[in-house]
Amino acid sequence: MIKSITGKIKIVGIIASLAALALVLSPTFSLLQIPGKNNTDNPVNDATFLNDDTVVENVSDDDLTACSSLNNRVDEILATTGSIDRKLASDTLIAEFCSRPVLIHEIMSADSKALSLVAYACDASNRKIGTLAIQESLADYKTIYCDSARKLIVNETNTFLASVEQFRTEYLPLFQAGLEDSGSENTGNDTSPQYANSTVDGNSNITSTQDRLSSTDFNATSMEITLDKVTQSLKECLRLVDVGQYYPAAKSFDNASKKFVGLFQETHS
Repeated sequence: MIKSITGKIKIVGIIASLAALALVLSPTFSLLQIPGKNNTDNPVNDATFLNDDTVVENVSDDDLTACSSLNNRVDEILATTGSIDRKLASDTLIAEFCSRPVLIHEIMSADSKALSLVAYACDASNRKIGTLAIQESLADYKTIYCDSARKLIVNETNTFLASVEQFRTEYLPLFQAGLEDSGSENTGNDTSPQYANSTVDGNSNITSTQDRLSSTDFNATSMEITLDKVTQSLKECLRLVDVGQYYPAAKSFDNASKKFVGLFQETHS
């Protein structure tokens, strides 16, 4: 009897995953079952899905486009190729994610969106965050989520730390030299960007402009302080991973990313 119920739960879970993924493709999506929806005409669904007020049936087109854009990247992170369980883990996560607009907005505001989503899945599947419904939906795949999140966060953080140190030792002195030359020659408008269109962890563009380099508010000491804060956030990220707090670790990583990118944003219109 227990095996039969478990089998039904898994089958319904798969159907729900496919249904949510079909929302963007099918004009008849209203006929499909959505995780957490109270479908009174489907007793099996009522028996296996908990009521969840974070699930919204009518997700906007923009939200669906945003959440579905992470599908391929999540597949890559979870290494779904050749693994049915990993593919189910990915599809289930995207299905749950795409039915929750508040969560969509939260994740999509991060610089490293897929990293944040997989970290969220790890903590939710371990009942640390999220509603009971999403916790139970993701629980079968918690090892996949957490192993993948740990590997990704540690690798990206170490790469980021190396990039910050490289910037501190190689590029910051160039900025200082360029500013000094610009000031002594009074040719600020001729100063060229020396560190434009680079990336942080493959996600965020760093923009450097002539105004930024030639403006009087360029302050090497201030930059050093910001770089110290970035490094501190990244080290905190690694510490949080070590104690099993993956989503807070992802937020610390995002905080570091935004601070670092902020160094290169234009200060003048």
